[in-house]
Amino acid sequence: MGVRLGGFFVWGAVLVMTCGCAAEWRQGHAGWARTGGTPEGKVTAWSAGECHDACAAEAACRAWTWYSGDGGACLLMGGVTVPVVDKFAVSGVSASDYSLEPRAYNPLPVGSVTPQGWLLKQLQLQEEGLAGHLALFWADIEESVWIGGTADGGLHERTPYWLNGVTPLEFQLRNAAKKAGVGDDALCQEGVDMMNYDITNFYTSSVQACHDACVDNMACVGFVVNDCDPENIMCWLKSYVGPTTAASCRCWGTVDRTYPPLWNQTQEYLTYILAHQEADGWIGPDDDPYDGNIYWGRFDVLQTFTQWAEADPSMFDQITVFLMNFLLDLQWRMTNYVGLQGWAAARWMDLELTIQWMLENAPQGQEQALWDLGEMAHSQGYDWETWFQTWTGYADTHGVNNAQALKSAAVWWRQSHDDTLPDQSISRVWNVDKTYGVSSGLFCADEVYCESPEEKHPSRGTELCAVVEAMFSYETMFAIQGDVMFADRAERVAFNALPATWASATGGDMWNHQYLQGTNQIFATHADPHIWSTDGPDSMIYGLEPNYGCCTANFPQGWPKYLQYSIFTTADGGVAIGQYAPAIGVLPDKSATVTIDTNYPFDSTIQVTLSTTIARSLNLRIPQWATDASILINGKSSTKPAAGTMYTISAPIGITTVTLDVNPSIRLESWYPGAVSLYRGPLMFAANLPGSYSILTTYAFESVDVEVMPTTEWRWALDINPNDLSQLSYFQPGYVDGNAPFNHTNFACYIEAPVRRVNTWGLYKNAAAAPPPSPACSNSSACSSASGTIKLVPYGCTDLRISQMPLAYYSVPDGLPPMEYWG
Repeated sequence: MGVRLGGFFVWGAVLVMTCGCAAEWRQGHAGWARTGGTPEGKVTAWSAGECHDACAAEAACRAWTWYSGDGGACLLMGGVTVPVVDKFAVSGVSASDYSLEPRAYNPLPVGSVTPQGWLLKQLQLQEEGLAGHLALFWADIEESVWIGGTADGGLHERTPYWLNGVTPLEFQLRNAAKKAGVGDDALCQEGVDMMNYDITNFYTSSVQACHDACVDNMACVGFVVNDCDPENIMCWLKSYVGPTTAASCRCWGTVDRTYPPLWNQTQEYLTYILAHQEADGWIGPDDDPYDGNIYWGRFDVLQTFTQWAEADPSMFDQITVFLMNFLLDLQWRMTNYVGLQGWAAARWMDLELTIQWMLENAPQGQEQALWDLGEMAHSQGYDWETWFQTWTGYADTHGVNNAQALKSAAVWWRQSHDDTLPDQSISRVWNVDKTYGVSSGLFCADEVYCESPEEKHPSRGTELCAVVEAMFSYETMFAIQGDVMFADRAERVAFNALPATWASATGGDMWNHQYLQGTNQIFATHADPHIWSTDGPDSMIYGLEPNYGCCTANFPQGWPKYLQYSIFTTADGGVAIGQYAPAIGVLPDKSATVTIDTNYPFDSTIQVTLSTTIARSLNLRIPQWATDASILINGKSSTKPAAGTMYTISAPIGITTVTLDVNPSIRLESWYPGAVSLYRGPLMFAANLPGSYSILTTYAFESVDVEVMPTTEWRWALDINPNDLSQLSYFQPGYVDGNAPFNHTNFACYIEAPVRRVNTWGLYKNAAAAPPPSPACSNSSACSSASGTIKLVPYGCTDLRISQMPLAYYSVPDGLPPMEYWG
């Protein structure tokens, strides 16, 4: 057994450095051998580098191990090998294997995409709501062990969860506050000065630069510019808004500081964690080094810090050294204390994402050590490859674990080069849909997968953590594999399941959330008995932390990562749009700006403007359901885009404007036997059930626990011919700038549908029973004698709803999606 002294191991008389000072691929990973595979030869080498080169020269060689004390023995191996500790060895993988498979599309660095329009409003609502206030009153964040407190015990996952969402959120909102491109007259009042209250003054390049400097300085509330001489522009930053006076050569402006000071909160937590890394590299509390569960809480810290490093280049070096020190210590612990267990074993792919990020951005000479750590994570983690194919093996039915693991095949393919894995990414989505899938784009898992015979029951629930983790998985899968279906699915979850998990009497804010969400949800109350099997009776109320607090901390990642995975670059220098929402993206080298101008999904038209200094491709996602889409390029019609593909345009130097009309039609899908759901584009439409709200508990600020009871009828069957949807009428009043996008009254779009009341549709365990099979009204006494009309609204705009309902007089046709999507 060796002794660890700082960044070194002492193995008897052999001193092996592990600090990352000078280890490139040719120098291998000291203290480790490769085992398994097939022997391909043994040669003599004077150094690890020579052994590496011998392997590179042998076509069948996939790994090498060099022993300096054995006459320079260099063992060459083929096939699949794994790293094992061997104090006398140095080893590595073949030069042909140690590159990561390239992503199909590379997301822009955090902070490069700025929200606009309705998505900016949604992110502001998130900051103004629960996410922006948790550090001010919720003990697990406010008094977290991660900043020296005593709260957030057990897995210590809640502050990492929270930071993983609010860190990108704050950089996105800070960018939006800079109001780029609005013109000087919109930034400040010409001919107006404000004296005193100076923070600092300096020469700057423009009024915009002075304004942006104020935005970046959290003590600044206003600024004055002396703009008479464009060669010598002086900027004064102000800490207070005082009396103003008329003055020539002055322009006075203010910045909005009315939103919660989440930026300062986030920076406080990040800098504390950064400053309190242990000498051996460990981060956070160190309760029990022999508990392999404790690694999990760090995985989200790693993701948070990679996002911080991307968004703030001035911190990149310090952050990446911090990350490397931890990863090397983690590798040591996984070898000498305990491997991945429990939650960490289930969620190994999130660790692998950070390892791959470090290999691509800041390997610091530790390429082979990082590579070996990735292989260790996969080998010690759950076997999701087998699980998603057979529902057997070393894995489990936990809903959030499965949501995170959806991306494991795509993530692992990049390192393993196993070309069966991309197909597994596709087949696992189908297997989940077939067995547990529900109409919101998720799956039935109230804590764990719903058991037989209720695997797809619309009144059973899906956890909010699973909502945001599934979104991130699908976004990651699209980025790596480039298949449109993954972005389609991420979008469906984002526009339906994510906003539907929030409720209040006013609607549209982000203060009170559920733990579980049902696609048919007629009560949000303390339910005992309840239809779900595993979670507690408060799991469907809306509140601060119903049932369990993990989702309270984890939900903030949903919308910021949706924005972050909207604009990508391609291997050939092109630009790709994967998810649509109003935004502006700037490429890292400043050679192109991409503007997405749209009210999608509340409208069908998307305008994409590319301003580029070099000729490049522009690639637009055409959703699977967009079978009648059309394209205009600089106002002229182009070839018809094919649904389910990326449409490529050759953009010359200058400005190219592309107008995509996805032109959706109303369609039916069937996710529960004998029932249908209505969609138009990415939006699912549901019967909205206005409710009465009863406050159960009041917390700080606007946080409450609330029950919701329906005040209207809910037992509806669609009185339509499923082969002729002309009886359904679509209306689009349009999104109103400044409104909550998913508000509960002024709907941006809706469908009017003829229905009949199903008298025989009853209750089951304080929830709606399963939908009666279609045709629900074949017996004349089963339904109301008269047909009526109801308004179906976007699912995400509802607190209580029916979204999966029977047909009145027709059977559900064969071949409806989701089957249609999979052949």
